[in-house]
Amino acid sequence: MLSKTINKSKKVLALMLALIFIAGTFTISVYALTDAEKQEYEQKIEDIKAQIEENKKKIEELDAEASQYDGTVSSLQEKIDVLQDQIDLYNQEIAIIDEDINKIDTQINSIETEIDNLNEQVKQLDEQVKQLEKEKAKTYELLGERIRASYMSGASTPLEYLLTSDDFEFQAYLERVELLQRIAEHDDKIVKELEKSIEDIAVKLTEIEDVKTRLAAKITELDEAKKEYEAKKQEQVDARQVVQDAEDEIQADLNKVMSIVNGLDAQSQEYQAAIDKREEAILELENKLSEKNVYYGSGSAGDMCWPLPYSDVYVSSRFKFRWGKQHNGIDTCRWSGTEGADVVSVKDGTIEVANWGWGGGYGNYVVVNHGDGVLTYYAHLSNITVSPGQSVKQGQVIGQAGNTGYSFGAHLHFGLMINGSWVDPLKYLDGGSTIQCTDSL
Repeated sequence: MLSKTINKSKKVLALMLALIFIAGTFTISVYALTDAEKQEYEQKIEDIKAQIEENKKKIEELDAEASQYDGTVSSLQEKIDVLQDQIDLYNQEIAIIDEDINKIDTQINSIETEIDNLNEQVKQLDEQVKQLEKEKAKTYELLGERIRASYMSGASTPLEYLLTSDDFEFQAYLERVELLQRIAEHDDKIVKELEKSIEDIAVKLTEIEDVKTRLAAKITELDEAKKEYEAKKQEQVDARQVVQDAEDEIQADLNKVMSIVNGLDAQSQEYQAAIDKREEAILELENKLSEKNVYYGSGSAGDMCWPLPYSDVYVSSRFKFRWGKQHNGIDTCRWSGTEGADVVSVKDGTIEVANWGWGGGYGNYVVVNHGDGVLTYYAHLSNITVSPGQSVKQGQVIGQAGNTGYSFGAHLHFGLMINGSWVDPLKYLDGGSTIQCTDSL
């Protein structure tokens, strides 16, 4: 009985080992999509692509409609440029005339200052005349007082004094007469000098008035010249205004046309934004297709060649957390230039996705299914040379590197997913540990 029990246990153990072996040998599709689910996702993708194509056609129609205005815009702009050149010429002429007017104003101001100085001299001379007239009047007043004093003193004639006085008194009288005569002569001299000074001042005043008259005539002449320049300036201003009005009318027409064109551009941008959102939706659906359709298995991702088959490659950004989220892959470039460089499949596989467009920021990208739960992503391509369902060999060109999608320079974004999870590609790519990493982003 014991031996039978042992034999049964051995059979059960052998059966279990066989089942374990079978399970290890064949891939288990834990999250495999049903055909209905797959068709539903694919139909959604096709519907969205149809909407994208419809939006692209609308954008093309809007661009074509906008391009019809290109000739009108160019023509109006050329007219505006010509009119603006004329306005600039008028402005230059007006500026020259203004300079001439300013020169005349400077001369007038200088002459007016000179006249003000002459008026000040006249004022001072008038004061001197008044002062001399006062001195002259005072001299006459003193002379009159002396005459009255002489009259009040007695005999008024030499004969009368001779007949009525003795020798001594007569002699004194003669001396007094001589003194009075000298004083009179002195007063007369003073009066004449005062009158001469007054006459000299009158001559100066006459000369000043002559100068003022000439200066006033010069100002009148300059005013006439200024009026002529101002008339010329007004002609230029009026002519410029005519051109300015014409330019304003054309500018108004151009603004109307540009309003239409800008409206068309705005509609195009709205359609483009809708396209971008729909491409993001496609990417999300394709990711779901890829992730849900992952067949969990050994996850063997060894023997992968580098996606850029060149000797001068480097990694500009590694698999890490950046910009607030995980960077699910590496960015790789060439020192000699990445744009247009060949991109190859790192391992044998089947093309799952070959997307053209924004791709949710990936731009043009390719997804290769290598089996064993291994998917590789090649993003921002400038060109794609494969199509979905196509089998590819390791090292086969699947496209060219570029700068499409959300990218700030030509590079290849390479992502590696194993059993539904993103992993660091540098741990699996041949030579990944020795590739130079600048890690600038």
